[in-house]
This record gives sequence, structure tokens and C-alpha cells, in this order.
Amino acid sequence: MALDLRHGIFYRAPFGPAGYGGTRFFPLYFSLHAALLRIVGWRAAGYFLSSASIVLLLAGVYVLLRRLGTGRWLAAAAVLATLAGSSVQDALLTIREDGMAAMFSVWGLALCVGREPSRRRIYLAALLFSLAFATKESSVSAAGALFLSFILAKRIRAALHFLGATSVGYAVVMAAMYLASSGRAFAAFRFTLATGSSLSSLLYSPVAMVQMMHGYVAETVLLVLGLAALIATSAQGICRIASLWFVCALGVTLVIFSSDGTAGNHLMELHIAAVVMFVTWASDVLSPEAVIAVLAAACMLAWTEVLGQHAGVDAVPMRAQLQQIVEAIGPTDKPILADDPLVPITAGQQPYVLDAFMLRVIREHDPSFSDPLWQKLRQRQFAAVVLLDNPDSDEGSDTYSNYHFGDDFVPLVEENYQPGKSVGGQYVFLPKASPAP
Repeated sequence: MALDLRHGIFYRAPFGPAGYGGTRFFPLYFSLHAALLRIVGWRAAGYFLSSASIVLLLAGVYVLLRRLGTGRWLAAAAVLATLAGSSVQDALLTIREDGMAAMFSVWGLALCVGREPSRRRIYLAALLFSLAFATKESSVSAAGALFLSFILAKRIRAALHFLGATSVGYAVVMAAMYLASSGRAFAAFRFTLATGSSLSSLLYSPVAMVQMMHGYVAETVLLVLGLAALIATSAQGICRIASLWFVCALGVTLVIFSSDGTAGNHLMELHIAAVVMFVTWASDVLSPEAVIAVLAAACMLAWTEVLGQHAGVDAVPMRAQLQQIVEAIGPTDKPILADDPLVPITAGQQPYVLDAFMLRVIREHDPSFSDPLWQKLRQRQFAAVVLLDNPDSDEGSDTYSNYHFGDDFVPLVEENYQPGKSVGGQYVFLPKASPAP
């Protein structure tokens, strides 16, 4: 999307001359990425944004806990516990917006806790929460927690100022997206509603979240500690910002996991809120040394699990793997179809499909939506089809039937393309020699 914007396209239409859009990302991160592309390449720009966001996020966690009365060493230990989360590490080591959204939310809270905030601080916090919303649409729990804290503390004037300023900020974000994209962004979001929550999916969301947390050890441990701290806290403690943020983050996360296709990156804000919840509660009832020992044990458990997961992994850099895939395809002026958009980007192309998941979602409600793509596959107009999963495996069959592209995709690929060289864990299919009838 940053490359599209660099070429003058702010949100593709769900389908148009450039190919398939339909993404549900909010614009701040990829707009900043596009601006940096004027200075450096897409990799350097993306990794700079991700790493800077996480550094500022960790600094924000430290400042927030210090303003909540936590000691220096305990706040520093909480920062390490935050970094132990796989969702936080993924946001640091990949090009994605989650870290930036969480960073704005944490600093928004830090501005308004510890003492009676001035009107200037309230408005600045509203601006930061609006920027978090502009980065990721589900980043509303911290703002909700701060509003509730004002109401429960009977700071009605502060609550109204904050609510008004934040509402204006959210409205400006939505209006800017609509006007700058000529409505294309909202056309994509309308299709996104197809993955929305139902009553049954909301009831099932705790199970879906627990299932997704397999492999997210730090998030699991800190969630348990956060829940235990919430249960053990006093009635007065429930009204504290740490408790309110944890409850709001848990509620928002459960709503997110009621939607189809939710991944573990959405655990990030809940993980940070759980760290803050546990540390602020434990600092009142335990010695700093005891709390630090618990956090250290959680970090060691998480990092030991990570070492076990990656002990046998071939650590070939992703950049080299992508380049090997492009070399296996060879020079071409035809588009490359891939469910990983970095493959055509590495080849110097714009991805024909930005989001294979959303293509499948839209196609379920409008089967004709995929007709242009299906026609290109039949006519073998792609230089290659590159898939993240082996379509002949049970996992791959499930992925391409129920998550990416949808039914009929794999048979159509296998009818018109033949397996090429498998590189970097991705599967390359090249056009068959004779044209399709």
C-alpha cells in the first residue's frame, strides 16, 4: 500500500486496473512508509518505522509505570517483560503497524495519569489516541479506559473535553480517508464487514483467542498474571487506569477474535495492558524484588520456548529467500501472483493481489469478484504463482480453500501451472507449455 501511494494510489478499489485491493488497514503507517520511500528503499523505510515504534513503545511503558508510582528497576523489568511477548518481537522485526498503534496509545495514557491532567495534556492525549486509531482501527481500548477513569473519578469536565476532542480526531481520520481515496477506502471496508462478529462468534471468541495463543508464551503467562491481579485487586483498585485499560483491552481483543482470520499480532495491546496491570497491583502487595523475580521467570519461560522453537530452523535471511524465489522465476515482464506480496515487490512489481484473505472473503459474498483473476490463471498470464503453503498438503488445502483465494483456486493453478523449484519454504508454479483451450 505504501508503494501504491508512492505511485499516487491512496487505497486501491477492491478491483481495478492495478489489480485487487480490498485491504482493511488504516493509513498512517503506510502513509509514513510512502513518505520515507522518497529518501530510502522500502525495506529500510519499513524497518525504521517498526523499530522506532517499538523503542518509543518501550520508553512509553517505562514512563507510564513510573507515573503510576512504580520504582525504576521494577519499571525496567516490566519493559523487558513487554519485549518478551512474541507479538511485540514480531512488530519489531517485521514491517507492520501494530507497534506504532500501541506506542501512541501508551503515550496517550502516560500523559494523563499520576496527577490531575491539564486541558492541554487532555487534548494532546486525544491527538495521540486519534493517531493510534489512524494507524489501526481497533486501537480504542486505551482511550476508552482513560474516559472511564475520568467518569469514575467524577472528573466530568475533563471527561467531556476528552470525549469531544477524541471524537473530533476520529471523525477527521475517517473524513480524510474518505476524501483522499475518493471513497475507495470505504468500499473496501464495506466488504470487511463480511468478516464481522455475530453472537455465536462473540461467545466463541475466548476459545479462539486461547487457541491462537499457542506459541505466545509470554502473552499467555502475563494474561494469567493480569487476570489474577484483576481478581485480587480491591474495589478501589478496579477504578485505577491500569485495571480499566486491562479490562477494555481484553474486551476489544475478544471482539477482534470473534472475526474470522484473526492472527496473533492482535494480542499485542492486551499483552502490554496485562504487564501494566500485574506490575501496578503487585508493587502494592509484594516487594520489588519478588515482582522482578516473577517477571524474570516469565521472560525466561518465554525465551526458552522461543529457543526450542527455533533450534532446528534454517536461519536463511528472508531477503535472501525472496531473492532466490525471484531468480527461480527468472526475468519477466508478466505479473507474478503470490499470497506473499513481498515476492512481486522484490521482483520490482506492484502486487496484483494485495490481500489474498480479503479476496476470498469478498468472493464468498460475490462469486463473480474473482472472475478476472480466474481468467488470467486460465490464460496463463502470470509469470509464476508463488504460494506460502504446499497446496497438496492438508494444511495447504485448508489454507487455500478457507483462508486465501478460496475454493477452485488450487485446481485452477494445478490445471494451468506446473511445480517449479521450491525456495525458502514457498512453492513456485510456472506456466505449462501449451496454452489452455
